[in-house]
Amino acid sequence: MTKKYRTINWNKIENRIDFSAWFRLNDIIWEPARVPVHKDKDEFNNLEPVIQDTFLKSFSSLAFLSSLQVKIGDDIVKKDSATQLEYSVFNALAYLEAIANRGYNYVIQTLADPTQVDSMIEWAENSDILQDIATLIGDVYLKGSVLQKKIALSFVEMAVYHADYYTPLYIFGEGKLVRSAEIIKLAIRSTSFNAMYPGVKFRASFDNLSKEKQDDLKVWIDTFIANLASLVEKHIDELYTNCGWNNEVKHYFRYTINKNYMNLGFPTPYPDDANTINPTIQRGVIKSADFEDFFYYQNSNRLTDFHEEQ
Repeated sequence: MTKKYRTINWNKIENRIDFSAWFRLNDIIWEPARVPVHKDKDEFNNLEPVIQDTFLKSFSSLAFLSSLQVKIGDDIVKKDSATQLEYSVFNALAYLEAIANRGYNYVIQTLADPTQVDSMIEWAENSDILQDIATLIGDVYLKGSVLQKKIALSFVEMAVYHADYYTPLYIFGEGKLVRSAEIIKLAIRSTSFNAMYPGVKFRASFDNLSKEKQDDLKVWIDTFIANLASLVEKHIDELYTNCGWNNEVKHYFRYTINKNYMNLGFPTPYPDDANTINPTIQRGVIKSADFEDFFYYQNSNRLTDFHEEQ
């Protein structure tokens, strides 16, 4: 026998973070079809055509980018698991990513004219900028180191997605399309977790590196994020210029990048903070989450609590 296979032994907890994460994940399983998005239809039809278009393309972008995560992201990162339970956690996160992906599609299918649905999906697939974003991230998943893959995963979930979450959160901040915003609210619970968990794992491994390797990796992170942010900001211009929101979305996007740098234990690269965000989007986020921590769970357990359990 050349290889000995191992049982995932739930009686032997190698890392309390994995055990805690598993039970937190049980609180955030959801089903998109249970959210009555169809009740937003009349309100959606009364929006200005440019806002309707931006709204649907935001969800199309989310569906496209989350498809990369479903097909590659979590599965690739899972293969580098340091503990047996970590495999199970990443499997659960992959399932939650698939649920969110279904949710984004569900909103498009429900609110768009039936003749628009496929064209909206194709818009994202045919966007050269979105393809460039996916290629940059995908190359890290396929060719990067163990820690580089965790970085890519966490920034997609905690920052890149939020460039497209802006539209439904902003409209929700105006008190409109509340069921569609519920889809985003539910998705943010899992995407935030899918950023925070590999971030915690990253920090544990990063702390054990030599100073030289830490410095080299930090240079790589800053370069990768600068390249990623440049592409995402082009996507923001492509998506939001017609409705005039692009500069405000960039402030929000940079704020989310800062949040993930904090998640990883690094100084923030941008001056953007809660005070630079449009008050309407603040209302949307506050209604959807605990704005202080930015991330939340259904059982009100905060990210800080999770870190304290290390």
